[in-house]
Amino acid sequence: MKSFIASALSVILHPVFMPSLGLLMLLNSGTYLEFLSYRQQRSIFIIFFTGTALLPLSLIPMMMLRRMITDIRMDRRRERIMPFMITALFYGFTWYLLARLNVPGLITSYAMAAALSVLLVALLSLKWMISLHMTAMGALAGMLLATAFRFNVNLQLFLALVILGGGLAGWARLSLKAHNAAEIYSGYILGFAVVFFIMYTA
Repeated sequence: MKSFIASALSVILHPVFMPSLGLLMLLNSGTYLEFLSYRQQRSIFIIFFTGTALLPLSLIPMMMLRRMITDIRMDRRRERIMPFMITALFYGFTWYLLARLNVPGLITSYAMAAALSVLLVALLSLKWMISLHMTAMGALAGMLLATAFRFNVNLQLFLALVILGGGLAGWARLSLKAHNAAEIYSGYILGFAVVFFIMYTA
């Protein structure tokens, strides 16, 4: 039962969906982004979700067919490098496209921070198996705190949910023996630090 719950949490809190969840939080954060029309918000979300979730997910079947990865969970460090590098390219292209479309700076800085986070995880995977789940959860926390500090908005509810999600994700990854404690903590710190710094200073 414990293994089933941990596996379910790993899927529900999968890092491929976290950037889009973060964008939804940004669009409902009480900042100037709420003045965007519903049509504008929908268009931005579609572009963002396509570049950060749909395109990376579309790679998995092809990579499995070509035996570049042996399992969808990518539990082996070497199997993570190429998917993460390509995912970082997708994230980078999403950032570039949003910037070209003159999307508000708060969103483009978030997209840039997300792209840099994935790139750093990919580079670290050359030598170490850092937790991408925790990087994603740390990134959400960093985004929320940076936004709250910059715009003086109350994001306590979102932050509480993200902290809870981070705790559950960390427990799940440890329970499944997918990562050790150092890989869990370093992933969270990396995601938090990169996103907070970029979004607070941009």
